[in-house]
Amino acid sequence: MYDGERLRLIKSLLDNNLGFSPKIKPNEIVQWEYRLVNAFRKQRDYERMFLMKHEACRSLISQGYITDALAKARKALNEAKKMKYSKGVAISYLAIGDIYFNANMIEEAIVEYEEAIQLLLNTPNSHKLQERVFQQLIPAYIKVNAIGKIKKYLSQINTIYENRQYNHFLWHAFNAYYEIHSGRHKEAIQSIDSAEQWYKRYPFAYHAFVLKKLKAEYAKKVGNYKEAISIYNDLANRKSPLDTYDGYIDTESYIASMYIKLGDYRRACQAYKKISAVRDSIDAQNYSSQVNLLRAVYQVDHLTVENQAQRSTQLSFLIISCVSILIISIFSVFHLRKINKRLVLSKIEQEKARIKLENSMRTKSLFLSNMSHEIRTPLNALSGFSTILTDESIDTETRKQCNDIILQNSDLLLKLIDDVVDISSLDTGKMHFHFAVCDAVGICHAIIDTVNKIKQTNATLVFETSLKQLDLYTDGARLQQLLFNLLINATKFTPDGEIRLSLELQSPKTALFSVTDTGCGISPEKRNNIFNRFEKLDENVQGSGLGLSISQLIVERFGGKIWIDPDYKDGARFLFTHPLNRKRRKEAVK
Repeated sequence: MYDGERLRLIKSLLDNNLGFSPKIKPNEIVQWEYRLVNAFRKQRDYERMFLMKHEACRSLISQGYITDALAKARKALNEAKKMKYSKGVAISYLAIGDIYFNANMIEEAIVEYEEAIQLLLNTPNSHKLQERVFQQLIPAYIKVNAIGKIKKYLSQINTIYENRQYNHFLWHAFNAYYEIHSGRHKEAIQSIDSAEQWYKRYPFAYHAFVLKKLKAEYAKKVGNYKEAISIYNDLANRKSPLDTYDGYIDTESYIASMYIKLGDYRRACQAYKKISAVRDSIDAQNYSSQVNLLRAVYQVDHLTVENQAQRSTQLSFLIISCVSILIISIFSVFHLRKINKRLVLSKIEQEKARIKLENSMRTKSLFLSNMSHEIRTPLNALSGFSTILTDESIDTETRKQCNDIILQNSDLLLKLIDDVVDISSLDTGKMHFHFAVCDAVGICHAIIDTVNKIKQTNATLVFETSLKQLDLYTDGARLQQLLFNLLINATKFTPDGEIRLSLELQSPKTALFSVTDTGCGISPEKRNNIFNRFEKLDENVQGSGLGLSISQLIVERFGGKIWIDPDYKDGARFLFTHPLNRKRRKEAVK
């Protein structure tokens, strides 16, 4: 489809608060965002521009990229505030609320939705945006069973539809839900019938789901459990986009509870077994989403701490000002300055200690989350294949394969533990370095041979240098560890092509090493964080996320620097320097 036609259809979807077709993959929406946002910006169509950013955030959420979605929503919020564009600010609050809603942080989501709706209520010509926010705010109140607050907004929703040619389906649906849970059954069935009439005029898939859900809720409320079970079973079996009100697990829970009321405990047990199986499947498949969520919560906590620090600073300034006035009347100016200086120094040290403690707690949580996942894989392999070896009926070839797998996973487990020990030792300054004169060219040849024997890629490993020999005053074992980390990291992301290790003299006093691959490369936004601990380009690739962090610490102990070449576009290129230090010096063993 050519861009003009696509743009026309997307405008229609955005203007009518309709979602994209289920046939459209979420990553396609993210790919469209850049061109469509630029097109809307050129047309100065800022409302649709921010709506497209919102759709991109929702697509990232559906793929489990919670951190990326939160970063995009906050970036949109900052842009809207700079533009002083109230609709853009409201849409950004809506996007942030959707992220919290998806993370089951319902109370936090309600705060963001209410920020958006209060802003829109004071913004002219924003009725369709108000409808979009109410579509999320009302389900959020339903989640926390805040029926009274739903009534508060029903009259405001009614003003959106009054004297306007809008689809009134959601208006009747919201009224029906309120009346069902308020015990007004007669009015509830009338609202359901009205919603059904609007659905027949505009048969949207999402509205069909909401209508079935209302009928099931009504049947359950009036005690018609068999009819409610029938409708809930239909909802549980249908394959549709994300459920606005409740998910599959909630639906099966409703079914189980009604079987219990009917005295059919066998079917209730079957329903609970389904719930258990689905939860196990979700836990197994969505580990990366859980890590992303942990990082998202970390970012939110970090922003909250920053805001609290600003408020504390303002409060401290007020207290110090008042105390200063009192002290000036008693002590000399010189004595006052001395006391203030001590207070400031003490506060700085206290703030540093507090920040260090908070960072330590968050790092510990992230460490436990990563290690519990990374260590589980080799341990499962060791346990499983060790059990197979106890079977005397297996042949020699199978036994050899099991032994090879056990050795491979043992090496992987030892590497993970070594990484943790190394990062701990470098932090405390207890990691031993033994400096001596070593031939860097020989070390490079040896490490290439080692990696060639254990690599799990079709990529070719080569070593390139014009030097026959290069004496470095270094720790040979640590230099090999450094090169091994960089080369192994390159093999993980270079299934084919070439991985090249190069060595040359950058200056008469400095050697320059580089590891270049033709793999998938590193996106610009991740380059600044690649040397952080537990930072991984791909959550599905085995590893602790500590290799590059350890490499950086080793290079710094050598007295050099390590960085990523920003100009290399055919993959990734890591470079680091190492002083020659030809004059031997006595190193303190740490």
